[in-house]
Amino acid sequence: MTPEEELQRLNKLIRQYETVYRTTPDADQKERVERQLKELQSYRQKILTVNVIENTGHVEQPDVEDELTPYPILRGLVAENSAAPPQRALASFAMKDAAATSSQKDMFHLTLYARQFEREFLPFLTEKQLKLDFKFSMDRDSFYNSYQSFQRKIDDYREEIRRLADGMVSRDMDLEIRKRILKSARFIAADAARFFRAIERFAAELTEDATGDAVKCLNCDAEVSFDSIEGTRLLQGRTVSEALAELRDLAEEAVAYLNIPDIESQENERADRH
Repeated sequence: MTPEEELQRLNKLIRQYETVYRTTPDADQKERVERQLKELQSYRQKILTVNVIENTGHVEQPDVEDELTPYPILRGLVAENSAAPPQRALASFAMKDAAATSSQKDMFHLTLYARQFEREFLPFLTEKQLKLDFKFSMDRDSFYNSYQSFQRKIDDYREEIRRLADGMVSRDMDLEIRKRILKSARFIAADAARFFRAIERFAAELTEDATGDAVKCLNCDAEVSFDSIEGTRLLQGRTVSEALAELRDLAEEAVAYLNIPDIESQENERADRH
């Protein structure tokens, strides 16, 4: 690797760590990232000191961070995952020694959204944290099973890719399995879009109610608090209405990223007109 390439790699890493430092709610991770940032910046300075690296007018190709500029939550999740220790990082869906396909990238990003929902918001969607009227209580309680359903499909998708990468399917079946994996990714994305769209509507309506009559969300001004055994959580100390707004923002961005038409709503609107 040339000094120019190493400098480019370092600059990308530094940007990722800076994003994690700005966005992480975990004080321990913030401290670790700060130390790593100082080490990377020191290393970069050494490279600049011992090498003459001129600005040749070369423009770097857009990396994943540039592609994700319209999706700030996802951009932060990608950076956090890149900076995490290997045992905590989400692995790519790419085959061994191969770049991830467009479909595999989309599945990877969807899984980051799903993991953020499970880690930070699913513990909030409980009767203890979120007191609702009967209808919204039913909606809230249904989200757990819906989430588990499409999460199992993601796990199955990863297992299919692993079997293919490990040569566990015959050569005759290789193409068929690849087609099935691609088709599975489309179905999972559609399921995820329905799920996050339902979450978005749920959280948006309750957020609006919290600033109005507060008859649907019955504890909108209460503070979200988790037991110490549950660990550090993003929503700790937020009000319930603030937590609902953050949940809405996550779901809204996930729906925008997936970019799948809401066919069911369109069909319902047509049925209403007739």
